Amino acid sequence: MKSTMDSIRYTFRMMAWSWRFIRSWRIRYLLCSVIGILQNAWMSITTAYLIGQTTAHAATGNFPAMLDTVGIVAVIVVVGIIVITTVNYHASQIHVLGLAQIRKSLFAKLTMMPASEADQQLSGDVTTRLSMDADRTAAFFGSMMTGNRSLFAIPVSILISIIICFVKQPSIGMMNLVFVCISIYTNLACIRREYTWHTKRMGVMSVLTQRMIDMIAGSIVVRMFGLASHLRGLYESDSGTAYSFAMRGANYNAMRSSLSSAIQWSAIIFTLVIGSVFVHMGKTDLGTVVFIVLIQSQINNDVLLMTNSFQQLQFATIAASRVKEVLDCPDERMRENVAKPDASAVHAVNMRGVTVCYDTESPVIRNMTLQVKNGEKLAIIGGSGGGKTTLVRCLMELVKTDNRDIQLYGHSCEQYSQETVRDLITYVPQNCYLFDGTIRENIAWGNPEATDESIGHAVREAGLEEMIKRLPDGLDTRVGEYGTHLSGGQRQRIAIARAMVKNAPLLLLDEATSALDGESEELVQQALERLMEGRTAIVIAHRLSTIRNADRIIVMENGELVEEGNHEHLLAHSGRYAQLYQMQYA
Repeated sequence: MKSTMDSIRYTFRMMAWSWRFIRSWRIRYLLCSVIGILQNAWMSITTAYLIGQTTAHAATGNFPAMLDTVGIVAVIVVVGIIVITTVNYHASQIHVLGLAQIRKSLFAKLTMMPASEADQQLSGDVTTRLSMDADRTAAFFGSMMTGNRSLFAIPVSILISIIICFVKQPSIGMMNLVFVCISIYTNLACIRREYTWHTKRMGVMSVLTQRMIDMIAGSIVVRMFGLASHLRGLYESDSGTAYSFAMRGANYNAMRSSLSSAIQWSAIIFTLVIGSVFVHMGKTDLGTVVFIVLIQSQINNDVLLMTNSFQQLQFATIAASRVKEVLDCPDERMRENVAKPDASAVHAVNMRGVTVCYDTESPVIRNMTLQVKNGEKLAIIGGSGGGKTTLVRCLMELVKTDNRDIQLYGHSCEQYSQETVRDLITYVPQNCYLFDGTIRENIAWGNPEATDESIGHAVREAGLEEMIKRLPDGLDTRVGEYGTHLSGGQRQRIAIARAMVKNAPLLLLDEATSALDGESEELVQQALERLMEGRTAIVIAHRLSTIRNADRIIVMENGELVEEGNHEHLLAHSGRYAQLYQMQYA
């Protein structure tokens, strides 16, 4: 029983938490709830009163009184229908508006979450929380909370009905109270166990969503490596687990339904037997017995409806907990601008003693000190896992650093807002992300206020002009999800055009040509050369031929700078750079 009560308390805590999403409409919500509470008891008692009174009048042959009763009840029903329609209309509005607010809050949180946290989120899990979990959380302020069958209205209706039974016949009223307590206890006990299995099922559903995303996004890899049957097996295994959890929950749901029916029929039979005895003894009349039986039937139905509503709220509790997990993640610590970047500063980048660790104690970058002069072309090479990309991500504030002594254009990054830091930087990775839209839209993402003239200039500088002329819709050609309608070289040149439109002074290139064929690499390299003109550039390179003309080259191994100099200097010293060079060109 303690576990059941803990579950109830937790559900109400999550309910109170979820109401923040309808704060702006709280007055309408409260009015709908109050009217729904009164309406439920009103209509239930009116129905029982109508049948009981008409039965009594028919038994005595008092047909004029029976017609009067029908007329009064007809007026009450018309008023009730008008009230129901009004309440349902406003309740539906509140539900839709609240659901929209949940999704807005989740999406906003994803944009404010630190990049290091956002990178750890699985797209399948986030998708489930934005869709299924958001929908179920909205049940806390949906029709089951504001309508005439809400979780608040039904207990009031049960209480009023039991009181009426007590007034009409105390003995039967006490018996009804006992059956109600038994019914509520058995229903909640079954729901608590069903809740446990549904919680486990929801976790597996996120995994299933992720499997679908992997199958769609990685369709080429899946086919070329013959992974279809393997992924299908994984999906079927996870689906089987979800099915097993769902079936165990369904077993308790079926048990709850059977026990409710048994209790309901037992209560009705006992009421009829005792009522018949009281009629025979002259302690009551037939109309009262019929009225009490109908009230008893309504009480039993209300108990089942109440526990059904509570069951749905248990599902909403699971969903709300998952939504709350996301919304409770800390926001990125926002800073105010207290300095203005100095475009004439000697050093564009000045890092001193920077260390980065991920989940392990072993640092990815160890006590890194690096200066990059304004206008300098710096190349970074080294083995896989040496910390090259992490170094670049430090500048973009996408990873946490144990010692964040980084200066950009004369001032510490701590003196700039995050927006200012990122406005100073243009980033072109190895596999650049393209949004599902047109080429024009993807280029304009570099600067949403870019003019057609600046976009056209970027297209020419990125070497896209000939390609775009061959396309039927030109710049308005859709690139497809992830840019799948385009080749790798075309995607990279669009990314370069986007970087040109942004026109930031510091350029970061992370192996921007390593995944391309020779012809595409040459076209992209030419575009990159034009992009680097007049800018400070930090280039992570795998192919050493692309960085021979860099002003300075540094070699990183195990998170440390091990060599530094230009191409000729490093070759002459026969160190790690010379070794890598010979491996590529021997």
